Amino acid sequence: MLLIGLLLGLAVFLYGLPACVSKGDSFFSTLFSRIEIEQQAELDQAFERRQARWALVRMLERNVPLLHRLCSWTGIQPVKTEEILLRLHMQMSLAELVIMRLIGVCLVASSLFSLLLKLAGGEMLGVKTGYPLILSLGLYLLPTLALDWADKRAKAEIREQVPIFFGIVQSLVEAGMPLQIAVKQTARRFNARLGKELSWLEVAEKRHGSWRKALEELAFRWEVDSLSTIALEMNEAISKGVSISHMLSVQIEEQVRQQEDEAAAHMNRLNIRLLPLVIVFMGVPLLFLVIGPALMGIGERL
Repeated sequence: MLLIGLLLGLAVFLYGLPACVSKGDSFFSTLFSRIEIEQQAELDQAFERRQARWALVRMLERNVPLLHRLCSWTGIQPVKTEEILLRLHMQMSLAELVIMRLIGVCLVASSLFSLLLKLAGGEMLGVKTGYPLILSLGLYLLPTLALDWADKRAKAEIREQVPIFFGIVQSLVEAGMPLQIAVKQTARRFNARLGKELSWLEVAEKRHGSWRKALEELAFRWEVDSLSTIALEMNEAISKGVSISHMLSVQIEEQVRQQEDEAAAHMNRLNIRLLPLVIVFMGVPLLFLVIGPALMGIGERL
């Protein structure tokens, strides 16, 4: 382990050494390059682009074939992972996730090699000798598992908030407000994930060309059936110029009914899981209360 750590430290030192000992440029070239760096930083900040600090991350982002090859080696699906990162608006890139998995692979390999050396030395296999390998496997799987868990939780939040949000939109539409303005006004006051996502449509509208296309892209990006259905119905109603109030009421009732069915099914599964605990903590004391007097009577007769 010490040798591997020394080799990794030497590799990092040699990677950064040319920048430390390189010959300095002239004053004017350094000044002009500094001005260009500052201008590029201002442009990146204006357009909300985050530049990676590590040179290895920037190199992987520029070399897309190598990045995809490393994704296949580390078991990462690049398209799916990029979609999740885009949905969650996380300040993490695919290259950074790949580097984290590569570090996990190095830790797993070093732990496995150390375990094989201990077994070859005659040490018995146990929890104490195997916990570094278990810990390194956990660190290897942690990034993708945490990302999938956060994505599923965000989708569940969107699914739960769809009936509430569009119920407010329906009330505003019935009061005479145009549909697009009703969605914007509701999104500004709806302090939840769905409200924040729909409030960003004003920015996405400039990129996609129209508010309808931005709404459709948002719905398909989140892959939530209820949101996709309502978004398609809203686009169709806007294109045809018909009222959408009845459609929203039907969709909201259907979504509320579906959520009630899911809640009932979850409670039924929970009751089944709790049944063994009920039997243990309630059935056994009742059994002693019923059989106890009979055993006491038998004991007195004997």
